[in-house]
Amino acid sequence: MSSPARGQGPQQGPALQMQMALPVPATGAGLANPWPSHEAEAASLRAHTLKRLKALEAAPSAPTTPSPQLTAPGPRTSSTSGAPASSPPVAADTSLQQLLQDRLQCLDEHDKALKELKKATHPDPSPEQQALEARHELSRLQAILAEAARQPETLLPPAFRGLGPGGAATLSAEVKEALEARTNEVKEWRSKLETLQAEVIKQEAQQTGRRAERDRLFQRVAMMKARSEDPEAVSAATTAPARGLAHERLINSEWESRVEAVRLRVVEAQLALETQLAGVRELTMQVYQARIQVAEKALELMQKRYRAAAESRERDLKAKAAREESKAWRSEDPLERFRARRLAELLELEAQVVKNEQALATHPTPSLDEQRGLADHAASDFARIKALLDDGRVSRLDAIRLNNEFRRIAPERDRLLRNEMAIIEIRMQYYEDALTSVEIELFQDSLRDRFEHDLIRERLPASRWAQGEALLEEFERQHRALMVRRRAALERLTDLTAQTLDQVARRLAILDEESGFIRTHIFWVRDQEPIGLASFSQAARELQLLVTALGRLVQETTKPKLWGRASAEFIVGALAVLGLPVGLVRLRRTLRLVGP
Repeated sequence: MSSPARGQGPQQGPALQMQMALPVPATGAGLANPWPSHEAEAASLRAHTLKRLKALEAAPSAPTTPSPQLTAPGPRTSSTSGAPASSPPVAADTSLQQLLQDRLQCLDEHDKALKELKKATHPDPSPEQQALEARHELSRLQAILAEAARQPETLLPPAFRGLGPGGAATLSAEVKEALEARTNEVKEWRSKLETLQAEVIKQEAQQTGRRAERDRLFQRVAMMKARSEDPEAVSAATTAPARGLAHERLINSEWESRVEAVRLRVVEAQLALETQLAGVRELTMQVYQARIQVAEKALELMQKRYRAAAESRERDLKAKAAREESKAWRSEDPLERFRARRLAELLELEAQVVKNEQALATHPTPSLDEQRGLADHAASDFARIKALLDDGRVSRLDAIRLNNEFRRIAPERDRLLRNEMAIIEIRMQYYEDALTSVEIELFQDSLRDRFEHDLIRERLPASRWAQGEALLEEFERQHRALMVRRRAALERLTDLTAQTLDQVARRLAILDEESGFIRTHIFWVRDQEPIGLASFSQAARELQLLVTALGRLVQETTKPKLWGRASAEFIVGALAVLGLPVGLVRLRRTLRLVGP
C-alpha cells in the first residue's frame, strides 16, 4: 500500500521523502482486511521504519539527498516533489525519530495482539475435540461403573484377585502397594476436581471482566476510527515539515486504532472460546466425578478384602501362638520348650504387626482426609459468613442464616468433642504407648539375647549348644525384623493421628471463632426494614391499644362491681406482707437482748 496524499507542498529533507514511501493502512476499510494481510503490512512497515530510524541516527541533522535504498515508489503529492531538498530542523528530526519509535512499539503490540487472536480463535486442542474426548471417557467410565454394579470384582487389581471375601492366609507386599496406590489415586482425583471447581469460579469472574473490557474497547475503537478519518490535522499545517510530522502522527493513530481493533477481536474471541470451554469443563467435571466413583468403589472393595484378610491372618497367628504355647507347657525337652515359647511370642508379635498395618492401610474413621475436608468446609462456611457482613448490607434472609449458623455451632462443637476428639485422643495415647514400648524393647534387645544365651547353656548339654544358639539367633533375627516393622507402622500411625488431631483442633478453633464472630455481630445486624411510614402507623396502633388498656384498668378501679372476689390465698399473702416488717423488728430486738 502507498500512503494517501494527506497534504500538498514541497518535500524538504530525507525524513519527508522517506515517509512518502511508507505503507499506510487504508482508513476504515483497513480494519476489515484479512488478518494475514495485516501481518504482511506490519512486517513491511516495520522494515521500512527501521531503515528510516537508522538513517536518522546516522545523520540526524546533515542535509542529504534521498537514497534509493530508503525510498519506495509512491504517488507524488505535488509537481515540485523533485525539487532540491533542504535540511529539516533538528527538532523536526527528533520528533520524527520519536514517532518512528512509537510506531515500532505499536507494531510490537499489534503482533502480540495477533498472536493472542490466533490462540483464541484456533486453540490446540479445540473445544470440540476436548468435548469429544471427554464424552468418550465419560462413556467408558459409566460402562465400568455399570459392570462393577454387576460384578464388583472387575474393579480389583490383579494383586487382590487371590484375596477372597473371607480373606487369605498371607498378605504380600504387592497387595499393600496396590492398596496404597489406589488410596493416592482417590486423593489425586479429588484434588483435581477441587482445582477444576476453583477454576470454574475464577473463569466466571474473568468473563465478567472481559465483557467490561469489550465494551471499553468498542468505544475506544469507534473514537479512534473517527479521529483517524479526520484529515484536518494535516491540512492545517503551514509548512512541509509540519505536514510531514502530522502525517506521521496520523499513520501512528491509524495503527493504534488497528491494534485496538485486534484487541477487541481478541476479547470477543476469548468470550466465545470461554463459552465453549465452559461446556468442556462441565464434561470434565463429570469425568472426574466418575473417576472418583470408580476409584472409591475399588478402594472400598480393596479395603474390605484387605481387612478380612488381615483379620483372618491375625486369627490364624493367634491360634498358632496358642498351640505353640500349649506345646511349650507340655514338652519336657528344654530346647523344644524354648522353641515353642519363643515361636508363640513371635506369632503374637506378628499378629500385632498385622493389626497395626491393617489400621495404617484401611484408614479407620475418623481419618485424616475426612477431618481435613470437614475443617476446610468449616473454613469456607466461616468465610461465607464474613462475606455477608463485608458490604454492611444484610437482608432478613441473611439474618436468618446467621441465627441458624449460631444455633448449629454449639451442638456440632459438643459432638466433635464427644466423638471425634475423644476417639482420636484415645487412639493417639495407645499408639504413643505402643511405640514407646517398642523402642524400649529394641533398646533392651541385647540384654535379652545374653540372658537367653545363658539359659540355653545352663539347661542344655554342651553337645546341643550349637543347635540352641542357632535357633536363638534365628528367633532374634525374626523378632528384630518384626519389631522394626511394627515401629515403622506405629510411627506412621502416630504421625497420621497427630495430623488428624490437628485438623480436629483446627475445626474446633474455626467453630469457636465463628461463634464469637456471629455473637459479636448478630445484635447489630438489621433484620427488619428501616423506620418508615409503616413504622409510624404500627406505633400509632400500639399506642392506641395501650391507651385502651389503661382506660379499662382505671374503670375497673372506680367501679366496685367490677372488682373480683378476693381469694383466701390473696388475703393470707397480703397479711403476710403487712406483718413481715413487724416480725423482723421483733426478731432484731430479741437478737440484741440475747447477744453480749
